[in-house]
Amino acid sequence: MTKILSWNILHGGGRRMDGILAAIADHKPDILTLQEVRRGQHEEPLLRGLQAQGFSQIHLPETKDARENTILLAARSPFTVRPFPEADADGQTHILCAEIDGITLYPLHFPQKRAQVPLFHALLDLPVAEQALLIGDLNCGIPFEDSETKSFVNTHLFQQLLVQNWVDAWRSRHPEAREFTWVSAKRQNGFRYDHALATPSLDKRITAAEYDHEPRLGGVSDHSILTLTLS
Repeated sequence: MTKILSWNILHGGGRRMDGILAAIADHKPDILTLQEVRRGQHEEPLLRGLQAQGFSQIHLPETKDARENTILLAARSPFTVRPFPEADADGQTHILCAEIDGITLYPLHFPQKRAQVPLFHALLDLPVAEQALLIGDLNCGIPFEDSETKSFVNTHLFQQLLVQNWVDAWRSRHPEAREFTWVSAKRQNGFRYDHALATPSLDKRITAAEYDHEPRLGGVSDHSILTLTLS
């Protein structure tokens, strides 16, 4: 069995780092992707903590400054990372591409609104591998299924991925459920921003797709944890 964990840790973690590492350790993932990771003073305690948990390989892209959010990928087995031809103009890393344990993995962290559009198109243009997974914080979904309000700007592009046979791993296993991975502090309305979209052949290997809301409810991050278990 292989367990994959995806989590937006909020602005690099900061003083919440011990809680972040403890929450990851509780799940014992084999593959880990984190969003909103920051370099500089936030970097060393995170990397040291992950190495202590047995993550033998960690990939963290370079950033322009310590306040810039990026994506971390870590695993207990070796993997290779290759460039992803992003179509954005802000110079940040929003999509990674890695080959790990026979899976083509695309860890994601999408910006808001119009800035998502070229990134969605880049995913729609992918030559899809048989065993592939898009996973991370897409900041998008389907109104009133993945949110309490009609607030997603690019639902049509998210749905186009589903039309192209990407399978929403959580929704396909919880067709009637409504769970939210981020809740507005101001308005208290919820959104399911964090997704795992799998190719059909990989989806057949997924035995569980779950959210852990406790770290969000406890203030360790503003996002819930997403986990997948693969046979």
